Parts: sequence; C-alpha cells; structure tokens
Amino acid sequence: MSDRIFLRGIELHAYHGLHEEEARLGQRFVVDVDWWLDTAQAAAHDNYGETVGYEKIFEVVHEISSGHRFHILEAFAQAIAEAVLARFARVEKVRVEVHKPAAPIAGIFRDAGVEITRKR
Repeated sequence: MSDRIFLRGIELHAYHGLHEEEARLGQRFVVDVDWWLDTAQAAAHDNYGETVGYEKIFEVVHEISSGHRFHILEAFAQAIAEAVLARFARVEKVRVEVHKPAAPIAGIFRDAGVEITRKR
C-alpha cells in the first residue's frame, strides 16, 4: 500500500539557468514535491517517526537549490528527486515539479517548468 504526501509552492530565489543574467541576478522558482510511502503504521501509531515530514522535504529542496547552480530545470528536478530517494528509505516514489515563472522568453506566458517522477 502506498500513500501520497505533498508540499506545494516552495518559493526560492536562486541562480539557475543558462544565461549570464540568471546567474548574476537570480530569479524566482517554485517547487512542488509529492512523495509516496506506506503511512499505515505512522497513522495507526500517530507516530511522526514512521513517516517523512514536510519540513524534511522542504530542507532538501533548499539545500539542493543553494548547493549547486543548474543550467536546466531537468537537472535541478532530478537532483531533488535523487536526494529525496537517497535520504528517505521509506519513500517509494517522488514527483518533483519546478516552475520558472520568469523564464527568459520574449513573449507573454504564465509559467514554464518541468515535472519528473522517479521510483526506487
């Protein structure tokens, strides 16, 4: 059995991107993460130690974002997914969505981004 926990709208100011201005000025990114694990024991025992809490995922996202400059969103999302799977053995699957609402595109658009899903 597998349940889904999620954290939406993690806002970051980071320096990811291909262009020199992105590296110099940075920009806003928004990250959503879903992770699947069996929460039956945690729920039955009302025990936080038997699940993977939101703040742990929040910390991973911030650590990955601040620890490396990524040229493409795919690499950024992949690094987050790999870190979640590596650190939390209970997590069976993770979905990471990275939004770049101010992507350097000459035109009007609401959002740009990437979504990846990784499993053990």
